[in-house]
Amino acid sequence: MNVDTIDERLALFRAMAEQAGVDLATLSAQAPQELRAAAQRCLGCRDAPDCHRWLEARDATAPVPGFCRNAGQFDVWREETAAQQEAAAEQGAGQAMRRAAAE
Repeated sequence: MNVDTIDERLALFRAMAEQAGVDLATLSAQAPQELRAAAQRCLGCRDAPDCHRWLEARDATAPVPGFCRNAGQFDVWREETAAQQEAAAEQGAGQAMRRAAAE
């Protein structure tokens, strides 16, 4: 497949982010400049045909391939999201324990 339009490239970016477990909607609010930079890296990538083929044949549990220019950034975002979720869960558990102790 010949991938050559901005819309096609951004679709690949969204699909690869989804594969990486990254929530682009949340990132657009939390880190818009980083998100734009990652999208720009994708738009300038010369591996779009390989990306498309990989996404077509991928295993749902496979990590983002090494040729992806955003693989490292996706890893950072995924780790940050996991840390934020863990902190929120701990905070929620602490609040529940305080409420139970007050009763």
